[in-house]
This record gives sequence, structure tokens and C-alpha cells, in this order.
Amino acid sequence: MFWNRKKTHADMDDADAARQATEAPSETSEEQNNIAVEAETDMNILRFLDPACIKMELTTTPTVAIPDETEAQRERRLIAEKESVIQELAELMDNSGQVVNPTKYYKDMLNRERKATTGIAPSIAIPHVRTLQCRSFVLGFARAPKGVHFASLDGTLTKIFLILSSPPYEDKMYLKVYRQFAELVSNEWIVEAMLEAENEQDILNILRGQITQ
Repeated sequence: MFWNRKKTHADMDDADAARQATEAPSETSEEQNNIAVEAETDMNILRFLDPACIKMELTTTPTVAIPDETEAQRERRLIAEKESVIQELAELMDNSGQVVNPTKYYKDMLNRERKATTGIAPSIAIPHVRTLQCRSFVLGFARAPKGVHFASLDGTLTKIFLILSSPPYEDKMYLKVYRQFAELVSNEWIVEAMLEAENEQDILNILRGQITQ
């Protein structure tokens, strides 16, 4: 009878085609989602940078060695200076309204820096942390005109801080913006422009001209 007939190769091909057709939309949806995330990153990135999270001059200043300072004393002094900077950066990011617990957020930033310094280029650091203490992806900018000790890879003082924070699950945005920042600071003239900027709007204009392209 018709409903008892054996399946032919054609039937199996049709079944495979039907199965593939049902699976295809999920792959397409994922691709569309990735494209949407990239488009959002490129076009609207500055909406994650609240002017309240821009600080033109940190209060922390470079410390000075005491007379006959030992290596251990020097190390403690530089660690304390860096921790003071991180405290300021954490307080700055709290202005975004996206930090859950400022104290825990500071500790997460501190622990991230203890794993490896984010002072990756001359005069530049890109402090970044993924933490449950951050409700959504946010950016920040801070400047230390005189420079501060931040354990930079080249041993020089750090003057510019580009800050990224996000919840652990926002990887795509977080990683894409980090790569853009790393590329951005490789341009000396952009670094000079950020050092010479007079106010928060200048900083926004500099970033708008580079990371939203």
C-alpha cells in the first residue's frame, strides 16, 4: 500500500532538503545578528561614551622617590600610585549609571590590571574589564597631562586612558571596540590631538572622526 512503501533515494533527498531548509534560518539569523552588531558598533559607538565619563585631568600625580629608596619601597610606591589611578577611573565609570557596585567594580578593574598591564603603548593605556558589576557596555576617557606611573610596557609615564567595560556576555562589542582603540592609538597625531584637547567636546570630536568610520 502507498503508506507502506519503502523510502527511495529521492525521498531521503527530499527529507534532507527539508531538514536543511529548517536549519538554514537559524544560520541566517546568526549572520544577520553579527552584521547588525558590527553596524551598531561602527555607527553608534559614541553613544556609549557619556560626557560624564570623560575626565580631562586626573587628580593623581606622579609620585617622587624618597631619599635612599629601596627597590621594595619603589615597587610599593608605584603600585600605590597605579591603584590610585584605577580608583579614579572606577569612580569616573560609575558616572555612567551602569555600575552595579562601585567598590566591587574597582576591585574587578584592579584584579584585571594585576593579570597584565593595559599600558600597551607610549603614553597610552586601555584599561578594560568584563564584569557582572557593569550593566551594559560603556566607554570612558581620562587624561593625566603630567603622566602617571601605570606599569606601561615601555616604562614611560601614561597620559591617556581609554576605558572599556561590559558585562561578560557582550563579547562582540567589547572586542571590536578594543581592537579599534588599539589601532587608534597607533596614530601619533591622534594621540597628540587628545593631549592637546581643551574640553570634553574636543575629545568626542576626535573619537567621532576615527572610530565611527
